[in-house]
Amino acid sequence: MIQASLHFPLGFLWGTATSSHQVEGENRDNDWWDWEQEPDRILHGHKSGKACDWWAGRWAEDFDRAAESFQNAHRMSIEWSRVEPS
Repeated sequence: MIQASLHFPLGFLWGTATSSHQVEGENRDNDWWDWEQEPDRILHGHKSGKACDWWAGRWAEDFDRAAESFQNAHRMSIEWSRVEPS
């Protein structure tokens, strides 16, 4: 089997990304969260709810896993309605 040899430049960033709606959970000040709560919006009713509860400390587990796999970058979004509630 032929195997490709890949070379990345010095300083190349390896990482992951998270989306606030997918990891934070229970964001009741967000229009998307409100929309998601309306009946029949989500297939099989699988709503984000607590999501993966990042702010309760699960972020540390994710960053530990990233460090174990030698990642050196992370792109994250922050739910603006948590910073500037309406």
